Amino acid sequence: MSQKFGKYRLHDALNEGGMTEIWLATDEHEQVVALRRLRPRPKSSASKLFKNGLRVLRKLPPHPHIIGYRTHGRAQGTPYMVLDYINGGNLKQLTLRQDSVIEENVSDVLIGIADALEHMHDHGWMHLDLKPENVMVDLRGHAYLLDFDTAMPIPRRPKRIDKTSGTPAYMPPEMLRGRALDHRADIFAFGVTAYELLTHRRPFAGSTPGETRKNQLDENYRFPPASKFNPGVPARLSALLRQCLAFDPDRRYPNMTILNAQLHTILGVQTIQESIAV
Repeated sequence: MSQKFGKYRLHDALNEGGMTEIWLATDEHEQVVALRRLRPRPKSSASKLFKNGLRVLRKLPPHPHIIGYRTHGRAQGTPYMVLDYINGGNLKQLTLRQDSVIEENVSDVLIGIADALEHMHDHGWMHLDLKPENVMVDLRGHAYLLDFDTAMPIPRRPKRIDKTSGTPAYMPPEMLRGRALDHRADIFAFGVTAYELLTHRRPFAGSTPGETRKNQLDENYRFPPASKFNPGVPARLSALLRQCLAFDPDRRYPNMTILNAQLHTILGVQTIQESIAV
């Protein structure tokens, strides 16, 4: 049963998190959209993050691999933003169920994520919460980056962030330690996300979150190349991921432009096949 919300009609809850909920909705012209709104009685921090995500999305120029922003407002006392509706699923959902759209479009998904990050960085923003749940993939295998609540302007030099929201398994060591960071934190998160997409494993193994964190913070920890678990991964792509995941940010790619150029070269030569070793 649909419900009225301002000038929109909400039909189905697509995602419900601790802070926000996303609905499949229609506007007064019967256009299908995704409506994201704060949950009832949000904490002040949740409201601040929501407003930040809206601000970043409004400032970013449109890009084919970034979720499309339409408008925003307040209804029934609740702030909301209206986004393009993506008919598909997030990368985590699709990977877990081994959806054919991922198996057939691995290279395109990787390039789409990299293109989106490069666009963000080129316009002065770092995402700081890249993970599979924040990438939508439609039925054609086209990837879209979303959720900009924790995004921040790229500092002129690495800067310490007092309060960091995000997902620890995708954070680089400097972020986990509360030390100065910059856009290269996104490059690390891209490495974790890509490795997980290609192998169905995270590079920093651990039976508990604490053990995973310990390995992330161990400068001498060596994770297996992605090709060990997926023979379809070219050696050059395994090497690219290793550089993304370097413990020292100075040993990672200096920027997404260089990383993305190499990624396009590698994937333009060889298309990855999904052949995951169990």
